Amino acid sequence: MGNSQAAPTIPKTMRRWVLVQVNSDLAKAELQLESVPTPTPKSGQVLIKVCAAPVNPSDYGIWSRDRPVTEPESIGSEGSGIVVASGGGVYANSCVGCNVGFTANVKGSNSYAEFIVVDALKGAYKLPASVPVKDAASHFVNPYTAYGFIDTVRARHVAHPKKSPTPGFIQTAAASQLGQMLVKLCLKESITVINLVRREEQAEALRAIGAKFVLVTKGDTWKEELKVLIKEHGIQFAFDAVAGEMTGELLSVLPFKGTCFVFGRLSNQGCANIQPLDLIYMQKKLEGWFLKTWATSGGLFATQRRISGATSVVHEGLAPVVEGKEGAPGAGWARTKFEECSIEDMHTRFLDFYANGFTGRKLCMVMKSDEAASSEEQKE
Repeated sequence: MGNSQAAPTIPKTMRRWVLVQVNSDLAKAELQLESVPTPTPKSGQVLIKVCAAPVNPSDYGIWSRDRPVTEPESIGSEGSGIVVASGGGVYANSCVGCNVGFTANVKGSNSYAEFIVVDALKGAYKLPASVPVKDAASHFVNPYTAYGFIDTVRARHVAHPKKSPTPGFIQTAAASQLGQMLVKLCLKESITVINLVRREEQAEALRAIGAKFVLVTKGDTWKEELKVLIKEHGIQFAFDAVAGEMTGELLSVLPFKGTCFVFGRLSNQGCANIQPLDLIYMQKKLEGWFLKTWATSGGLFATQRRISGATSVVHEGLAPVVEGKEGAPGAGWARTKFEECSIEDMHTRFLDFYANGFTGRKLCMVMKSDEAASSEEQKE
C-alpha cells in the first residue's frame, strides 16, 4: 500500500504555529508562528514532513475554550505528508519514504508545522498509489467520522421488515464537508439519510450531489415533514452537530427507543428543550458521539478491525474521480474541497473565514516546498 521515494533532507529547525492565548472571540485568540528544533522520533515513532494540514472546527474550537494557557501550545490534529525518518520498530521502519495520512498523537507535536512526530502504529496511515498525498490532508477526522456514524447505526439498528429493513438516520449541519461526505457515502452504502440545513441554497447544493431528503429548518412545517419521513423510512437515529434547541427538537420527533447522538455544538449552547417524558416513557436516549471513543472501544483487536475496515473504505473514497466517466455511487465520497494557504498565511486566511463564514469553505495549509511524492512519481 505504501509508496516510497528518496527522503528529503531533514533541517535542524522548523516552523510551527502555537496557541498563545485563548479567546471566545476567535478573532482575538492569539496564535504565533515560531521556529523550533525539528523533533526526533523515538522507538515506534516516525518523523513526517508535512505536505498539507486542514483547519478543522475541532482544531479552532480549542482556541476559544475557556482555560489557561501557561505556555505556547502546538496545534493541528491531522494532515498528510511523507515519512522521512523512523525511531525504530518494524512498522515505523516500513513507513520511511511512504506517503501517509496522519493524526497527531504525540504530546507537543502537531500538524500546523513543517514536521511532525507521530506514533506510527496509531497515527500513520500509508496511502495507496491512487491517492495524491495532498488530497489526503483531511484523511481522518471527517471521513472516519462518516464511516463511524454508519458503523454505529448498523450496530444499533433494530430491523423491522416493513418499517425499517435497513438502517437510516438524520444529520444536522448537512451542508458541511462532513455532511456532504455522508450524503455520498450513504448513496454508496444504500442507507437513507435525512439532511437538515438552515438555508435553501444549502439544500440545493446537497440535492446537486445526490441527496434525496433535505429539509430547511425554517418556518413551521419542517418538523411535521420530518416526522413523516421518520415514519416512512423507520428512522431510529439522529446525529446532531448543533446542540442548543435542535437537540430537544430531534429527540421529540424520534420514535420509541430512538437515539440522538450529539457530536458537536455549533450553536455554542448546551442541549436544550429535552422533555423528561421522552426519556422516561418513550425510552429515548441522548448520547454523545466522539470519534476517538468509537475507534478505540472494545479493546485492541476490536480497534484494529474497526480501523482496518474504515481505512479500506476511506482510501477508496479518497481516490480521484475521473472527469467524464461515471463512477459507482459515492465515488470520491471522502475527498474534501479546500481553499489553500501557505504556512505563513494560515492565521490571516482563517480570520477571513471567521469574519465571512465557513459554509461551503474549508481552509488547508499547504507547504510551498512540498517534497512528498505525487501519484505519478510513486512506486509500489
